[in-house]
Amino acid sequence: MAYVLQQTDVTIQKNDDGRSYFKGTCMKKLHLIATAALAALCATGAQAQSRMAENGYYGEIGYSSVDVTGAGGGATPQTLRFLVGTELNKGLGLEALYLTTVSKESRVGYDASVRGLGIFVKPKMALTENTEVFARLGAMRADITAGTGGSRTGTDFAYGLGIQSNFSKTMYGQLDYMQSYDKDGVSAKGYTLSLGTRF
Repeated sequence: MAYVLQQTDVTIQKNDDGRSYFKGTCMKKLHLIATAALAALCATGAQAQSRMAENGYYGEIGYSSVDVTGAGGGATPQTLRFLVGTELNKGLGLEALYLTTVSKESRVGYDASVRGLGIFVKPKMALTENTEVFARLGAMRADITAGTGGSRTGTDFAYGLGIQSNFSKTMYGQLDYMQSYDKDGVSAKGYTLSLGTRF
């Protein structure tokens, strides 16, 4: 036994076990609508994931030999640098870093160490598909010991240049040179080799 609803072009039929089911062009339309909605949802998710990859966050850990000079002469303490950043667009990033000494250079009558916190903008330009050059421009708050006169704490303009190469979509390596501090006869500068990841 069947009942036909002419306005919606849906046929309600019964199976052998007496349960009803729908049949007709209306069900075909519902399938098409559901398929289109699912496709749109997948496309939106893919676009969102792509935007996150382009405008997401990244982190780096680097090892530096910092040339520290002061009234007592010069030395090269070994440091670790921790950095987090975000991509503002394809040509500009925003970064914050923390630098701390892991191995002082000490001798009789002399001690050298450096610690600092900085914030930077990072303009960059691609050289190849996987390699880019960049600059860092910002400010560094540093606590530097260079000699026997105790530590010197201050804030100064800091800058640097570097090159970065991708190992994969999420991992990359980096080499840069930075002038972290140069004020009142005390300076700190040096090269850093880093490993970074995007997340």
